[in-house]
Amino acid sequence: MSIRLRITLFGLGVVSAVLAVLCLGMFVLLASTVGKTQDQALAARAEQAVKVLQATGPPAASGVAPAATDPRVSSDIFVVVLDRTGALLSSTGGVDGAAPVLPRDLLAVADRAGTARSTVDAAAGVPIVVHVRTWSGGYVVAAQTARRLQDDRRGMFVLSVIVAALGFCAAVCTIWLVIGQALRPLRQLTVLVDEIGRSQDLGRRLPPVSTRDDVGRLTASFNAMMARLQEANRRLAGGLAAQQRFTADASHELRTPLTTIRNNAGFLLRHADAKPDDREAAVRDIAGESERMSRLVDNLLTLARADAGQHLERRPVDLGELVGEVCRQARAQHPDRQIHCAVTPAPPVLGDRDALAQLLWILVDNAVKYTRSDGNVWVAVTQRGDRGQLHVTDDGPGIPAGDEQRIFARFYRGDAARSGNGAGLGLSIAAWIVRAHGGTILAANNAHGGASFVAELPVSSHS
Repeated sequence: MSIRLRITLFGLGVVSAVLAVLCLGMFVLLASTVGKTQDQALAARAEQAVKVLQATGPPAASGVAPAATDPRVSSDIFVVVLDRTGALLSSTGGVDGAAPVLPRDLLAVADRAGTARSTVDAAAGVPIVVHVRTWSGGYVVAAQTARRLQDDRRGMFVLSVIVAALGFCAAVCTIWLVIGQALRPLRQLTVLVDEIGRSQDLGRRLPPVSTRDDVGRLTASFNAMMARLQEANRRLAGGLAAQQRFTADASHELRTPLTTIRNNAGFLLRHADAKPDDREAAVRDIAGESERMSRLVDNLLTLARADAGQHLERRPVDLGELVGEVCRQARAQHPDRQIHCAVTPAPPVLGDRDALAQLLWILVDNAVKYTRSDGNVWVAVTQRGDRGQLHVTDDGPGIPAGDEQRIFARFYRGDAARSGNGAGLGLSIAAWIVRAHGGTILAANNAHGGASFVAELPVSSHS
């Protein structure tokens, strides 16, 4: 059973109960009103007859009038006039020429109260309702068949049934149409979900609903969910593609040192009597490639941790002090380069000291690598608003046009790319470190023709 049918049946059950109570109440109210209306009509007719009799005097004893009202076939009111003894004087109605006979106790009640009401049997067992009123000459009786009240009540019952039936039919149509209109977004949602399942098209959306009811909110929530799902699927597809490229590039980068190590190890095993110079060269190659592979594995591990969402422990770090230490060590390691250090007084940045040191070394080593033996490397610390800035500049060949952003991609290496080490991972790690600190890093060529890197990092609020 569909939800539309269940809701319709439930609504019809409620409507049926309400209609039954209303129609029953209406019938009871109208039925009681009909009885009172008949009593009022009989009393008014008797009052009118009394006035006429008081004005004209008692009628001659004429019995039942010709063409009198027959209560068996007519519901009209007729009048019976009796003398003080209860004998018939005249009557405008009767059955088979006989006027209705009133019990003596009813007349006695009229004598005491002035009026009396009752239902009596006319001739041939026809029940009639009578209203008796006394007057100076006797009694005036206004009478009407009891079938009139029954007919009116039957009519009221039929009217109540018709109203209930019409109301029920109207409720059926209205509830069915309204529920169908209200559930149309749900049907569209079902069809759309089936189509998405078949086509894998996450860009499909439900048409917007102007109402702010539950269905409208469901439509908006579903569309928002599909947008998030589409974005998550896009990121997942991009991540899988990047992971595949990363795996392929890592395999390619590891293949070279492994091949070199294997070839040199094979050479040493096959030529135990090789010349000392050849053996020393092979061992140096093995050691160099092993060191290169170790750096590559360390970098891959760092990037893998970054992809896994590793969070750095951030504390206030004096960037100027850190730059001074790195510059001092860099001068010792690269005595053939002119490494200049300039620090502007600035508040500490909020970051991880070891990660920031790694960032500095990546940028400095990258600058040293792409400068000539007597080249210059400038390292500076400045402040710009609520950001501390780290500048690393060189006078090397610069960055090829259009590569300012691509040099931060993993394994990216151009003809003169600034990739930080042979595998092209250094600048990728530098970019991750900056992003993990909530900062930004930019690269551009400077007036000396070399490259300039600017990393902006948030200043500590506890400085």
